[in-house]
Amino acid sequence: MTGRRNSAFAFWLDYLDSQGGLWEPSGEAVLTVLPDQLAAAHDLPESTLITDDPDIAREDGVQFLGAGHPVIDKAAGAVIDAADVGTLTLPHGSKPMSTEDLLALIRDRMPVDHGRIDATGAPIRTHRATLRLGALVSHTVSAEEQFTEVSECLLDLASLIAWPEQVAARVRDAMAATDTGPARHVPGNALIPALAATHSLLDEAAASRGRVLAQTADAERAAETTRANEYYAAALAAIDKRRTDADPDRAALLDARAQATIAERDRRLAEIGEKYRHQHKLRPYRLHIIDVPAWRLTTDIRRGDRRWPVVFDYLPLVSDLAPTRCPNCDAHAPLVATKTHLGCSVCSPAKTTPPPAAPAPPSRNQAAQPTREKPGKTPKTVPAKDKVAAPPRADRKQPVARPILPGKAEELEAAAFWNYLGAGENRKLARLIAPDSPLAALTRVYGSAGALRGIGVPTGHTLMKFTCQNYDRPVAGQRGGTAGALYTDHGTFPYLLLWSPDRLLEEIFPYAAPWHLGMAARMILKPVTHAPPAHHKLDTVAGLLLDRTTARHGLTFTARCLAAWWRLPSPDDLLTRFSPRVIAATVDRAIRYWSGTAKATYPDAAVAFNADESAVRKATAVVQKQLRLDSTRNW
Repeated sequence: MTGRRNSAFAFWLDYLDSQGGLWEPSGEAVLTVLPDQLAAAHDLPESTLITDDPDIAREDGVQFLGAGHPVIDKAAGAVIDAADVGTLTLPHGSKPMSTEDLLALIRDRMPVDHGRIDATGAPIRTHRATLRLGALVSHTVSAEEQFTEVSECLLDLASLIAWPEQVAARVRDAMAATDTGPARHVPGNALIPALAATHSLLDEAAASRGRVLAQTADAERAAETTRANEYYAAALAAIDKRRTDADPDRAALLDARAQATIAERDRRLAEIGEKYRHQHKLRPYRLHIIDVPAWRLTTDIRRGDRRWPVVFDYLPLVSDLAPTRCPNCDAHAPLVATKTHLGCSVCSPAKTTPPPAAPAPPSRNQAAQPTREKPGKTPKTVPAKDKVAAPPRADRKQPVARPILPGKAEELEAAAFWNYLGAGENRKLARLIAPDSPLAALTRVYGSAGALRGIGVPTGHTLMKFTCQNYDRPVAGQRGGTAGALYTDHGTFPYLLLWSPDRLLEEIFPYAAPWHLGMAARMILKPVTHAPPAHHKLDTVAGLLLDRTTARHGLTFTARCLAAWWRLPSPDDLLTRFSPRVIAATVDRAIRYWSGTAKATYPDAAVAFNADESAVRKATAVVQKQLRLDSTRNW
């Protein structure tokens, strides 16, 4: 038998091992010996030759076991019913860290606005618990279409924050490659909230995935609905025609029949809607509590004489800090040390002072009538304090723009957006796009096709039709969203349009789920990593961002980087102080950091753009002072 086996056959052999059976290669087949209980459960002989090759299975005495075989399906069901539950500890394999090195790393990875992190103790060798929950997700798209997928989530137990997929993959690899020991006991009061949070994340991911799968049945649902409407419209038209010349008694019977036909039509349309309504079901099959090695450092976050104690955990296995939440509002956001408490950029946003109002121009009468002074008299002067308007108070809270929830008007504007794009009406298209936004940046690079390139539509595709539907709650960073799918002559492309507070379109994502970019990266959504040539020549920094950020993180991040770069008030001054590579690396790291992605570090950005790391750190302070990026304004 060949050494390469399909996954279903390999699963059966592993299952046989776990149940106390034996097997060994025998020529081109495999000889198996089953325990009595296993043989009876699967109705197989105690000793038999099996193969996953249909040609070999034609020989006498060799049984075929391949994907979809009832024996393998039954074994898979038994494994899922038994579940995979356990606790384990990953061993410490890293060298001890000094207080200075660990503190420098924490300061680099966890900047605190208006504050400074100081160590109050020495590093402690410890572990940090992670919850791993896996589930089978069954999607029902229609009565005929059903899908089953595997979904998994790893959650930090202390913060109830899901690990990015890159971190989760490292933990899984470490579990498979190292010897593990039993984990410490986790109390139930800590485990129950973590299970609820993980199940909620899996359920949200399944719902978003279901909306994408349901789009495959849109054409069938529309066709069946149209047929039903045409059928009942014809029936009602026939009844109405017969009612014209009918006597009163006959007309009353026809009216009753028309009412019955309308009720039957409504029932049929509801039946079609239910037939194509997406449903999903989670079936958990794996639950692991994993103790991940960590170095713990107790610190104080200081602002002047005020101190707030905070504990940080560094995980050498994933080369990153464990996630933290704001002690004031429990949000997962950069920390901010205010004058009164320790908060974050969500509950303590940076205050902005509006520019002073311009003085009103003089009226026509004032301009036409000069002031006449009487001889011998000194004109009366007005004190300066009465002539100069008082500046706005810096400590006065400015109104925060609330996210808009798109309604029918925005849905019509989204439809007009795609229609203008298909017709190439650039001027009308520009009126719908927010200036200085990522979508405006894509349009500047690719013209009216910018949105198409942003969701991965290749050059040469012809736009055929589209769907759009508004979300009834803020999405993707607390903004209004309109999602749908774009159909071309070669494929289907999901999208998510995001609205600015001014009810203009400011971003487009290559997926229909309500996630911000950081969440999308954790959910392993494939970004658009191909950047077609720009329609006109770009400056050096923009060219570097289009080339390198797109290849590494996708065109959506590139659009944010370009919007930020072109929003800088004095780019020429920056270029006199720093090289284009340093500026490109600085903008790339800043945008990814404030977008909530993993590995938004100085070394990573410096290596990607072949720039000096120390120069990137210096440029970051200058760029941040001009852009004032935060978790809500992340470009």
